[in-house]
Parts: sequence; C-alpha cells; structure tokens
Amino acid sequence: MASLKRLGPYLFERELGHGALGTVYLGTQSDGSPPVAIKVLSPEVFPEQDLAKLFQREAQPAYALRHRNIIEVLEQGYDEGKHYVVMEYLPAGDLQCPMSAGNYPDWRDSVRLMISVLNALQYAHDNLVLHCDVKPANILLDNDGQPILTGFGMFYITDEEIEREAEFMAPELVTRGDIDGRVDTYAAALVLYELLTKIHPFRGEGRTAVTRPDNINSEIPVELSDLILRGMARSRDDRPGAGQLARQLGEFMTTLVHEEEPEPEQALIEELALPDVIAFEPPPEPVSVVLCSPPPEQEAKNALELHFANGGAKGVEWIPAGAVVVFAWPLAALEYAKLAVEQFSLDHISACVVTGIFKRDEIWAETRPDLGELACRNLDKLHTMLKATPRGKVRMDTATARHAPESIPLIPIDGDVMEIHEAQAEPEPPPPTPPPSLEDRLGPGARKPRPSFVEPVPAALRGQSRTIEVPKKQKEPINWNNVISFFLIVGFTAAGYYLYEYTRPGTLILTCIPANKCSLSIDSTTSKPYKNGTPISLSRGEHTVKVSAKGFATYQGKVTITSRATNKVPITLKKPGKPKPK
Repeated sequence: MASLKRLGPYLFERELGHGALGTVYLGTQSDGSPPVAIKVLSPEVFPEQDLAKLFQREAQPAYALRHRNIIEVLEQGYDEGKHYVVMEYLPAGDLQCPMSAGNYPDWRDSVRLMISVLNALQYAHDNLVLHCDVKPANILLDNDGQPILTGFGMFYITDEEIEREAEFMAPELVTRGDIDGRVDTYAAALVLYELLTKIHPFRGEGRTAVTRPDNINSEIPVELSDLILRGMARSRDDRPGAGQLARQLGEFMTTLVHEEEPEPEQALIEELALPDVIAFEPPPEPVSVVLCSPPPEQEAKNALELHFANGGAKGVEWIPAGAVVVFAWPLAALEYAKLAVEQFSLDHISACVVTGIFKRDEIWAETRPDLGELACRNLDKLHTMLKATPRGKVRMDTATARHAPESIPLIPIDGDVMEIHEAQAEPEPPPPTPPPSLEDRLGPGARKPRPSFVEPVPAALRGQSRTIEVPKKQKEPINWNNVISFFLIVGFTAAGYYLYEYTRPGTLILTCIPANKCSLSIDSTTSKPYKNGTPISLSRGEHTVKVSAKGFATYQGKVTITSRATNKVPITLKKPGKPKPK
C-alpha cells in the first residue's frame, strides 16, 4: 500500500508497522488531541468495499470489548475508498521487540504478564469473542509494562482471503476443525513457553516433540512446567480454559511466594473508599465475607450498605461484581445475606457467603484488579460462586453452612457449595361446604311454600304414553341480497389477484461482452453504466434495449418480459468494420 498522508480528520506522521490486515500509522488531529494508532485495511485483503464493511460489522463485538488489558478501539471510518480503525497509541511497542533483541523478562514477571493476558482472553470469551491470533507481536506494552492485547478480528477472515501465521496456531485451527476459546489458551501457553525458554518449540523444520521448559531452563519450577505443557496439549479436551489456566498460574505464584517468605509481615489493609461505612482491618483468624450482586439503582445500593451496616458488618466495598461485606460471625453473614436477597427481590440480586481467611494477596491484586482491595484466592472463589448463582438465591460454602440453623433448608449444589432452598408449601384445599337448607335460604321468619294444587293423574292413565304434537318450524326465506354480495366479493377478489399476478414485473439480466464497460438504455431512458449480472426489474411486455461501449457499435434490440420471470440475454458488441472499397 502506498504511503498515506491523511484519512478523515487524521494526519499521518509515520508508519508504525504492517500486518496481515493492513498498515498501522501514527495519526494526530489539528485540535491537539493525543496521538492515536490508525490501522488502514489493506485493499489486497479487502478488494471490494462490501467485503470490508462485512468484516467491520462481524468484528464489531471484538471492537466493543472494554478491559484494562485489551486495546481500546476509538472509532471506525471510511474515506477515499479506504476503511480504517482508530485505536489508542502505546509508544512502548509490542512484546516481540524486546524478545527479538534478546531482552527477555524474568520468569516470574513473564508469568505475571501472561496471567493478565489470559484474564483478558477469558473476558473476551465471556463476551463470545475469539482472538485466534495470540502472539508476541499482538501483545503491546503500556508505560507501566502492563500487557495490552491487540489484533482481534483475524477470526472473521477466511483462509482464502489471508495467509495466517501458523507458529502459534492450535492444531484444530490448522486442520479447520471445531474451535472454541481453548485455541487462545494454546497460543498463550506457547508465548509463555518462549518467554521462559527463549526458544519456540516448533520453529524449524521437522520439530514436533516438545522439550519440557524446566529441562531447558533450570530456574523454572517443575509445577510451572507442568502447567505450561497442559496449556499446550495437542487435544483441546486436555487443555484448560484461559481463565482456568490464569487461576492455576496465580495459585502457583501465591504458593511460591509463601514458600520463599515463610514469615511474611502482616500487611495493613487500607480504609475502604465509602465514607459512610466503617473501615476495617481483617484479623488473621477466619471471617465470613458476603458478595452480593449490585442492584441497578444508586438508591438501592445505599439501602443495601445501610442494611449490612445494621447487621454489624465490619466493612463494605464495591467491586464490579457487587458489594463485598465482611462479618465476624458466619451466622450474621448468612442471615443478612438471606434478608438482603428477600428485601431487594425486585432488583433480582443474588448473594454468596464464604468463610475463611481473606488477606490481601499482592499477586492476586496485580493480576485481578477487578477483585478490589481484598484480592485473594478466597475472594476469587466467592466471585466464581456468584457468577453461577441464580438470581434471587443465596449460596455458601460448607464452612458457612455448618453454622446455619435447622430452620434454613440447604441443598448441595456442586462440591462444597450449598444453597438455601425455600420450599413452597402448597395450600390445603378447603373442606367441601354442604348446600344450604331450605330454612337457611328462606330464613326462619319466611313463609313456607304452599302445597301444589295440580290435579293428579288418574289411575287409569298412569303408565300410558301420550303423544304431543310439535308445530313444524317454518323455513326462512332466502336473502338473495346476501348471496349476490358474497359472489361479488369472491369474484372481485379473484379478479384482483389474477390482475396483480399478470401485471407483476419480470427481471432482465444482461451479459455484455466486453464486460463492465457497457452503458445501458431501456425504452429511451438515459444511458447508464451496467455491470454484468445486475438484475433489472421491468414491467410485462416488449421493451427496447440499447447497449453501447466505447470503441464498439451500438446494439439495439427488443426483449419481451414475462410476469415474474427472469430473462437472461447475452449481448456481444462488435467493433465497426471498415467500409469496403467500391
């Protein structure tokens, strides 16, 4: 693609890179806005404007993702026949640059970096978006060294339109089998493998076997090597999801820190941001923490905070998943979580309770900022439970369930998870009411009915049948006005239908030679360019068609259009011959 100077309101300063989908430029605006990165879609990949529009429409869910570790798409535009995508600009570059220069991060920093990438991938998978092109060149770095994932949209391009890089592709993606989010797990595990060992396991001819990372780099623990190889499993059924692998890597790093520092100092937890809630410093002994999904209105959130504060909560913190509430006693946490769901049932909230040690873990706080100030393994467990809890329900772990009174019925859900089961008692049907007696209906002061004075049937006639003559029903006269109206309605309806079918237009399709150079005029209309195969709707009957092209003799002929039929007419234009000499 030739070098561009501007598109739309953006001026191009220089080219930042060239990828499979197009070229990325550094762009600025005249109003002094911060610089942006602008990806201009390649005309070789998108030779037609309709294909580029289809790609941008299909990739719209990927462009709408909002995550701290995913590149933010600011705008999409079209100018001078080119489609472009405007993204935030990160001057630090991508992960491939330091790797190509031999500057690999420490293996601990590499694990933390890929945990953030895996969490971003899981967020995309939860929003039904696959990446399918995870590689170091698509992992940008911000000013703080945090990874920013880019390159979404490859999944929406077919193999016939673009040649993909196969070094980080999962086996099922290469063979075009059924795919899911585990193709991104495979690629992320391969990137982590290369970060820790400084080599790519499949780069080079004839390399199919994978050497364990701890056999290449002795500093890598065996447990970490097992997790990486599990993410690189050839069968996707043996591979964990992106979020599951991130959680396993986080648990491994947490255990490693505790082993390296057997007596860590007790870190003080800062006061929570809510000014009207008592700040707390959790004791080292276990506490019960409630995670309650947030109601939509701010007034309901304030009422929810007041509800837990009245129950003796030691602290309330709001995270994206809901309110994190700390109680000293499991029974109080359980009771007030149950009351919150019952009282705020119109907002369709749910709640979970977990009892354990909730102490801030720096690794979890770094890789899971969405967990707030109490980021740790137990809060991540609570977060996972809440996502699986139906609206209007309360779930808890077995440690909390042991303190539940017998009046609260519990049912097991999965593993150590219990749920409060509110059994709906069916109302007993009322006993049948006897019919009221005659005295009840008439009242005590009412007169009794007088005896009947009908003459009894004589004994001589008892048991004999009698014939009663019933007068015959007279036939009603026929209303001829209604009959005539009915046939008129049916006749006009049928005539209108057949008239509509007879006058419906037909379709004319021309095949001109030379192609895409013809101009078409029908029934003395203005001549317009015509593209082969374009359907033209014409009324029933005979029409005059004129086809002309530069350098060729004009063709004139007549076509007959039949209702609702497609007429295909081939037309070959001839060049005018020289006149014969006399």
